[in-house]
Amino acid sequence: MKDRVFSGSDLSEAVALAAANLGLPLAELRYVVLEAGSPGARGLSPTPARIAVLLEAAGDAGSPSSPGRGGSRAPGARQEPQELDPRSGIRDTIRAIAEAGGLELAAEVSEGPEAVLVELQGADRALFLEPDDTAEVLRATEHLLLRLYGAQLMPRALRLSGEGFRERRDAALAAEARRIAEAVRGDGQARDMPSLNSYERRVVHMALAGEPGVTTASSGEGATRRLTIAPAGGSGAGPKGDAASE
Repeated sequence: MKDRVFSGSDLSEAVALAAANLGLPLAELRYVVLEAGSPGARGLSPTPARIAVLLEAAGDAGSPSSPGRGGSRAPGARQEPQELDPRSGIRDTIRAIAEAGGLELAAEVSEGPEAVLVELQGADRALFLEPDDTAEVLRATEHLLLRLYGAQLMPRALRLSGEGFRERRDAALAAEARRIAEAVRGDGQARDMPSLNSYERRVVHMALAGEPGVTTASSGEGATRRLTIAPAGGSGAGPKGDAASE
């Protein structure tokens, strides 16, 4: 049985990707580190980490001797691939990250009409909000989950939160949007919001949907997409219509 190779920005991400893609808990993975990876330095580009998962040893679903994964079958018989439920996969990925980092961490997954919310739980969840509640680790983990499961969850978004971070962030964004809207009403000059992801742009759109005298519109593509707050009556799309396009 040929081994599977997985890569990530570091070993933890490579292992988490392997566990999620194979539908296995981290404890069942048997792998060899091909490249440890490096974050890069002055004049050097970062290199990804690469691991080779030993499928037969890990009880891979494609192995004829795998226990508990479809039972025995005749040699050469073809097994249809099993699609991993994204909600179970999300929990397994968080569990794999916790095991790789020696963290006390779990994930509670709840579903809403517009988003799947993943709430981090456990004594070490505060680590994901550092430094100074900027939640850089949380944002990176959310990006990993989006890479793995975002397509399966569409059209709903995926949001990772912990200790009320998402609620605080949304409230702060809405307050900043209203402050800028007040300035736009005062001098009639349109203003751009700082760089925001699609979910954050939607928060601003909805926060200003009932604000008189201003309209919101997004322009650009990908990382360069920006949200503009402008005086009402301009050429930009209205808040509700533009929010739906996010």
